[in-house]
Amino acid sequence: MSFAKRYYSSFFLLIVGFAFLTRVWNLHEPGEYVFDEVYHSVTAKLIAQNDPRAFEWWNPPPEPDTAVDWLHPPLAKYTQALSILAFGENSFGWRFSSALFGTGVIALTLLLSLRLFNSHSVSLLAGGLASLDGLLLVMSRIAMNDIHVTFFILLTIWLYLQYRPELSLGREKKKSVQKRWQYFFLTALAGGLAVSTKWSGAFVILLLLGSEGVLLLIKLFQKHKNPLQKVAAFVARSITLIALVGLVYLTSYTQMFLQGKDSAHFLELFKQTWSYQTHLDATHPYQSKPMQWFLNTKPVWFWVQYDSDSSRSDIYALGNPLLFVLADTSLIGFLIWTLYTKGKKLTKPLILLFSAYGIVWLPWALSPRIMFFYHYTPAVPFLCIFFAWFLHSLWQYPYKTAQTQKVLRSSIVGMIALIALTAVLWFPHWTGIPMPTWFKNTVYFAVPSWK
Repeated sequence: MSFAKRYYSSFFLLIVGFAFLTRVWNLHEPGEYVFDEVYHSVTAKLIAQNDPRAFEWWNPPPEPDTAVDWLHPPLAKYTQALSILAFGENSFGWRFSSALFGTGVIALTLLLSLRLFNSHSVSLLAGGLASLDGLLLVMSRIAMNDIHVTFFILLTIWLYLQYRPELSLGREKKKSVQKRWQYFFLTALAGGLAVSTKWSGAFVILLLLGSEGVLLLIKLFQKHKNPLQKVAAFVARSITLIALVGLVYLTSYTQMFLQGKDSAHFLELFKQTWSYQTHLDATHPYQSKPMQWFLNTKPVWFWVQYDSDSSRSDIYALGNPLLFVLADTSLIGFLIWTLYTKGKKLTKPLILLFSAYGIVWLPWALSPRIMFFYHYTPAVPFLCIFFAWFLHSLWQYPYKTAQTQKVLRSSIVGMIALIALTAVLWFPHWTGIPMPTWFKNTVYFAVPSWK
């Protein structure tokens, strides 16, 4: 039994505990609205008060310099409202939901990577890397819905792998037909929760439909008996999946319906949202494009406080610089190698992982509205899982000489240590801790586009 497997539960709890502590530490600061909290937090307060304005698009701002967030489905705001009811109408109250779901993202990164590759070492490394990333950390400390949709996307894929174990390397006893169908419905439920959090949660539904379509084609090419039966089953599953997701999405507006609004209002709200999202003609100094997300070159400046002429406090949504550089380089190198070898070493888990990674952020390139780096949030766990698998593969590779193996393994340990050190160095920049201005200009703003 490997060291990672023997102590997996302890390390799992240690990583998740670390993630939770870094997310709740000083969470109440700053005590004012940060960035889009002027929409999300204000609306969560209305939901906590059962105020119908949360689902109306024509009202004036409920507070000065704010607006009601009717542009997104309400699920994340429900959890934020529960948090407010538990802790009060304060900054900790409206952010705690994000901290909780952000911790869940790290836990699901651990579970999903274990399920995909059946490796406790890959799982622990992936979860550890994700817990050291700045974008995931910052989005877990602000009352927005991006970390929530990330959680439900990961949950959907993890459940889908329980339904489709043949797509992973995870070992388990053969499930009964009834058990597998239970996981199918749970997958649809989780996918519905993703869409009920943010429309971009629909990306994971595209992944499921695409995976099912590929599996169907494989069976047809293998000349299975009764091909029409296979096609009919695929169509039935697809329709059932979409119907269940739609039902969950509709159910997420239960509070609105209980307030007396009817289906006509629901449809008009949908039309208003669609029109706004597709016709928004606006610019923002921190807007960015998907390729800038991949390169980690255009963060989002969430908040600033000038403490003195020589010190300031900032909150920047920026990925861990070294983690992104190393993971991106590894990803590009692996893709080039895959093309060179004509994909001979690609496995089903890797194909699913790459598909999930791409589907949650590449479609944004087609978006007609302005975009921000935080739209890349759901992609980061998949990037960490890949990088963990890549490092583990290098670690396990049968090198010709012991000296070569020793050098490369030492390099891997060094890279991980430097990623952790980078996280410590950038932690103040992600959490609003005051730092000398000269240090910020020298380190945090070393790349001009980071400022």
